[in-house]
Amino acid sequence: MEFGVNGDANGVMVGTVELEDSKACDESEIGVTSADEDFQQDQDDKVDKQSLGKDAILDGVPSAGTVPADEPYVGQEFESEAAAHAFYNAYATRVGFIIRVSKLSRSRRDGSAIGRALVCNKEGYRMPDKREKIVRQRAETRVGCRAMILVRKVSSGKWVVTKFVKEHTHPLTPGKGRRDCIYDQYPNEHDKIRELSQQLAIEKKRAATYKRHLELIFEQIEEHNESLSKKIQHIVDSVREMENKEQQNRV
Repeated sequence: MEFGVNGDANGVMVGTVELEDSKACDESEIGVTSADEDFQQDQDDKVDKQSLGKDAILDGVPSAGTVPADEPYVGQEFESEAAAHAFYNAYATRVGFIIRVSKLSRSRRDGSAIGRALVCNKEGYRMPDKREKIVRQRAETRVGCRAMILVRKVSSGKWVVTKFVKEHTHPLTPGKGRRDCIYDQYPNEHDKIRELSQQLAIEKKRAATYKRHLELIFEQIEEHNESLSKKIQHIVDSVREMENKEQQNRV
């Protein structure tokens, strides 16, 4: 994961998270991205998030009345980041591409998420693989596609689309997009934290059970050793007693 801090007074960039299967997440495919500059441009162009609202949407951009109901548009509002993700994911499935969760912006004040970039999984370019002379070279999966949406949290608590790039630089396969199962299972950070906490509690309980079993085994071993030591000592004492009696009889 790459980390960096942007110059925005309200937020910091905390990295890129990829939610693709193992075939798409090979380290050799992580390269130069176009979402970085798009996200930074959005950070530079936006007004203060406390005053951002419908009036902050630029004139001349598509609105709800000029685009299909199932297509994103600048100014579109969602109740949460998860809702925005679900909408764009459904749109991607219908159009025929796969999305990737990209840049996240957090508030400097309390660390809460205030911005997110969702990009096409073919965004950016693959860095040259140092092993390509040894291993079979993989097919290109990053072609510099700039299709994306940027959403930001406004003072009302809703998330607003502040940038939408519709055009792709590669062929699309309508209806063959892949659902993002990981994100669907954990639609927001609170659910992720709760699930991980539950798993941690289960593992702690399991570890405590194993520890108790080991303690019981050690106790049994210790008791066995004590019993064995007593038996050995009894044998030694018996032998000594017999030797003493033999010596007395000889005298």
